[in-house]
Amino acid sequence: MSSSLVSHLARRGIEITAYGGQGPQQFTLPTWGAVLIGATIFSFFIAMGMVEYTFGRLIPTLVMIESPQDSIVFEPLPTEDTDVDASMNKTPELEVIKPRPITSSFKTTIQHLRSKGGRRASFRGFSIFFITQILVGWTAQLLSFLPFFRGLASVVATVVFAQFYLAWNHIVISEPSPKPWYRRLPARSTWRKVAAPTAIAALAESAAVYIPLYLGIAMGLGDRTAPNISQLSSHEQRMVICKGVGLFILAIILAFSLVIPAAVSLTRVQASLLSDNEETIVPFDRSFGGKVIPEIVGGTGVVGMLDAWKTFDWSARIRLVKAYAKFVAIQVALIVFFTAVVFAQLTMIIGAKDLKKIVKEKCGGATGHASLA
Repeated sequence: MSSSLVSHLARRGIEITAYGGQGPQQFTLPTWGAVLIGATIFSFFIAMGMVEYTFGRLIPTLVMIESPQDSIVFEPLPTEDTDVDASMNKTPELEVIKPRPITSSFKTTIQHLRSKGGRRASFRGFSIFFITQILVGWTAQLLSFLPFFRGLASVVATVVFAQFYLAWNHIVISEPSPKPWYRRLPARSTWRKVAAPTAIAALAESAAVYIPLYLGIAMGLGDRTAPNISQLSSHEQRMVICKGVGLFILAIILAFSLVIPAAVSLTRVQASLLSDNEETIVPFDRSFGGKVIPEIVGGTGVVGMLDAWKTFDWSARIRLVKAYAKFVAIQVALIVFFTAVVFAQLTMIIGAKDLKKIVKEKCGGATGHASLA
């Protein structure tokens, strides 16, 4: 069921006019039904937003900066049992314990966050993130009216507010602070250190979206709707499916080869600028294996993008991919759940028979046409 169908039902009700021998039939969604469906859709967007922030942004950020802890060597303490025989004199064996990463699972990460900042810790940094998204959106909208910036408006806007994204990163990865977010904005001089990595990450994300999109348009998929596809021959339908699958695979390849490396590098570059006075909530190697040289001894005080990616070991990369896979699975589960709820509500409100007619009209399968009241 398309989102446009649900929004029309929730906002204005719907009339379906089917031409036949007995004249038109009209079905109107009652006010209470529109309110019920509207509340469900609102709840869906709230739930998706919470999942996207916590599991799609906050936790992956912690995964990107957590460094593997050194193995702990454990030597068993001597026993005081008098019944122990002469085997006591044997050299005790050392046991090596490798701590499990905090971000190895969503459960342990959430528990760790709540132990640091309470129940609301899963949404730490949300205030500055929300404000930054609004500022970037407005700026991109304004820049889109300028011919030169039209294609890169979102990238330029993101770079302009790179300092805000840097502050968000530091708020997320550091111990709780009583300071409000606007007092945790880094010095203006740090902007030039993160501007280039921010631009590269934004360009990578745009490329991963627009390359498959424009390829799809060039292949003629932009004009393919459900009614059009149903009228194609079986061979043409298979070709459309193959093109769609190919574009999906291309999007996955671009995500793994461009978006994830750029995002990881940017996040770790931002983390390298965290003040020495602030402690991180997960183990973090500030020296990046000796790659970062402090400014006080003539260094830049920030890790380079290439070193940031190289020092992100394979176990952490696998952990990050698993986190993203779990995030997508949660999103799919939410979509399926709320779609089932909306269908059940529509069935209760207008009846299964009339709902079937509406769906057929929206998919182009009926002989009539739909018109909004």
